Amino acid sequence: MASMKEMWDVRRASLHDRDALKELCRAAAGEDDYVIERLESMILHGVMDVALDGGRIVGMMHYSEGIDGSAWLAAARTHPAYRRRGVAASLIQNAVGLARRSRVHALRLVSAASNAAGTASVLANGFHEVARFTRVKRATSKGALRTAALAFDADLVREITDSKVLRIGNGYVPYGHYFVPLTPANVHLLANARAFFRVGGGIAVVSADSEDPATVEGVVEFGLVAGDPSGILRALPGTVGQLKELKSFLPFDRVVLGAAHRAGFEVEAWGRKVVLYERPVEVGPTTYRKRRTYAEIAAGKREGYAALALLAGGQGHGHTGPHEDRWNP
Repeated sequence: MASMKEMWDVRRASLHDRDALKELCRAAAGEDDYVIERLESMILHGVMDVALDGGRIVGMMHYSEGIDGSAWLAAARTHPAYRRRGVAASLIQNAVGLARRSRVHALRLVSAASNAAGTASVLANGFHEVARFTRVKRATSKGALRTAALAFDADLVREITDSKVLRIGNGYVPYGHYFVPLTPANVHLLANARAFFRVGGGIAVVSADSEDPATVEGVVEFGLVAGDPSGILRALPGTVGQLKELKSFLPFDRVVLGAAHRAGFEVEAWGRKVVLYERPVEVGPTTYRKRRTYAEIAAGKREGYAALALLAGGQGHGHTGPHEDRWNP
């Protein structure tokens, strides 16, 4: 069995691991763990990594890329017998490596503020707190979509940049199953995704993530972007009435949460206060294996490796043979 100071072996999970992952979820979070029913989707969409003790799966973590060049970490589970032994750290370090190779500039995740062990783990692994939110939900009203997506322009950027409600969340809004900071560049990305809507005199961001299991089940994720929260929260349930339920992470703020309560939103018990964390990723130059051209292959066949070296400009190395790779020293 691995010691506390050792890094654990990590590999990508497949559908063959479903039963083992279900058992891990039950041991770590209980029979009603929401991840259990979403395992197949998580394995197929994004990367589900597992930490191993020999052949036994003792930890898991899901990695998926966002629209803004970030990645989201979720479904972190460690078997109770292996906690405080570096399992989560090994999974996070593997995610950092994947992010660097994929040129992803930041990793983000959320954890309940009451989760002291989780907080200690993420802070120890290079994450910092960004903002605090509360998870809310509400059934929709009868109706159909009655508003068009907002097009990108300078006025939209200005209105969002000057938003008071956006500043409460440090500039971040929920989108799909992750969070996005509304920089001008990301406003452009989300406007092109037709995600901004004029609702109740303000602006809301409404997710359109067909790979998110929640969306498939008739639940739409939204976020407050600009304007009066009361007007948006009152109007939104009737605006997207073709769906069954609205869910959001609202900024952890007395005025905003009071408006949500008056508009009929309920706070989910697990999400009364959740913390958004972020870890920047240093993205270095891409290293890759150079592919030979058809001309180089033909030259190698005709005249051997000496001719190939001359054609490729490698005059100083001479004949190296097929097993020496000078592109990745």
